[in-house]
Amino acid sequence: MTSLSTWHRQSCQSCKQCQVAQKILASGRQVEAFSTRTSMRYFFILIFIMFILAGCSDDRVVTSIDLYFMEVTETEFKLASETRNFDGPQPGIMPVMKAWLEGPQAPKLNRVVPEDVRLINGFILDGVAYLDFSSEITKAAMGSELEAVLVESIALTAAQVKGVKSVQIMVEGEIIESLAGHMLINKPIKIDI
Repeated sequence: MTSLSTWHRQSCQSCKQCQVAQKILASGRQVEAFSTRTSMRYFFILIFIMFILAGCSDDRVVTSIDLYFMEVTETEFKLASETRNFDGPQPGIMPVMKAWLEGPQAPKLNRVVPEDVRLINGFILDGVAYLDFSSEITKAAMGSELEAVLVESIALTAAQVKGVKSVQIMVEGEIIESLAGHMLINKPIKIDI
């Protein structure tokens, strides 16, 4: 069964009402086509802008770690900490100890270790941080108080890294008795924080 309007469109090609309806119908298709193309173009532009803005986000994770250095007073050498920021949820032992070797940024603090000392290797195994320093760490002239501050600053700085419960200081790949003859380091140093 055909409706009256369908019959009218099929039978009449020239009446004024049909010509107007055909123009409206045709222009509607053009508008719809234009709308669809324009919408798609705006959609892709919006997606592109979102990708650009996603790269500009400042949602990076930063972890604050205390590095221990020496503060010199009139009567003693003592430990003092300085907070540094590291990218990521938890920095490893190597970046933390390398930042410690660079020395303090605060003018009231002093580096504990000679400037030419290098960290050869550092890793954590079963809760023990193994820190292997170059031999220059043993060549500095240190009394018992300065040696204690050095060993404690290494241990406390390393303890800031997740999973570290004790620290084994090594020199050139070897476990040695002492850095300067005053404090034993031939076993892992337990850390109580």
